[in-house]
Amino acid sequence: MTPRRARPSVLSSSNFSMMAAIIGPPSMGVSPDRLPQGRRRLPSQLGAQTPGRSILRSWIAALAATAACLVATSAHACGPYTVGLYEYSALYYRDAQGRWTGIDKDVVDELARRSGCKLVARTESRVRIWAQIGAGQMDMTVSALMTPERELLVEFIPYIESRQYVVVRPALAGALTTPAAFLADSKRRLIVVRGYAFTPTLESWIATLRTQGRIDDAPDQPTAVRIFKAGRGDAVVLGAHSLASARRADPAFASFVAMSYAPHERSIGALALSRQRVPQQDRDRMRHAMDEMLRDGTVESIKRRHLGDLSDMP
Repeated sequence: MTPRRARPSVLSSSNFSMMAAIIGPPSMGVSPDRLPQGRRRLPSQLGAQTPGRSILRSWIAALAATAACLVATSAHACGPYTVGLYEYSALYYRDAQGRWTGIDKDVVDELARRSGCKLVARTESRVRIWAQIGAGQMDMTVSALMTPERELLVEFIPYIESRQYVVVRPALAGALTTPAAFLADSKRRLIVVRGYAFTPTLESWIATLRTQGRIDDAPDQPTAVRIFKAGRGDAVVLGAHSLASARRADPAFASFVAMSYAPHERSIGALALSRQRVPQQDRDRMRHAMDEMLRDGTVESIKRRHLGDLSDMP
């Protein structure tokens, strides 16, 4: 009977050579072969280090690959989100070639570039925008005035501020100097843009006029200005930027008198991000990008691009 050959030991020199190739030469200490005879390490002691190092290196490689995937995913995972824009003076308008432009469009474009979020603009009326946000059919909008009711639906990121003025006809300017004076003259009517939010003083005053049937609603700001110029209504409420743009577009508009019924109140325009449709991490991402745009003067530069050196004061 032929005797069985002994199986090579897993601790053979060839296996140690393979381990050395994987682990690499010791970075510190004395080579085991150079230790005194009584202090040489056993092969089993050397080999016991191999599985631990190998597993550790595998874990590190796996973690690095996972982190790379997460970074790549996060760079493309924000959006797409629909952004409701509405025509309103220098905020959003058509240029001489009929293309949409304006402060809000440029702000949204820069926000998308900085945040990495895909933002898809959709032109709608202000009323339809808020109806769609409430119904979960739109993700965000621009230049939104902050109210407690809206706060339930959206998170606000402020980026622009202005004042609101009551623009009246020259013949009435001497008599309609205050909200109370306007209310006292029951023949006077006011034009407002439907769905627009106002500062507290104007909001209360307009609510009273509405109960008296003295409000004419316009679907958008251009229509409100047009019907006022045509002789309908005795006054119209305009933001400072809208007033400046209207005067620049039509010098005759400067003959109308801008009354400040709430001189200490300013309207704050903000991005409004749906709490239902935009995750918190993406809202934080866009807030960070907007903070940068405000801090480095980008928003102010965009305003000057569309308003020139026009002041927000009458």
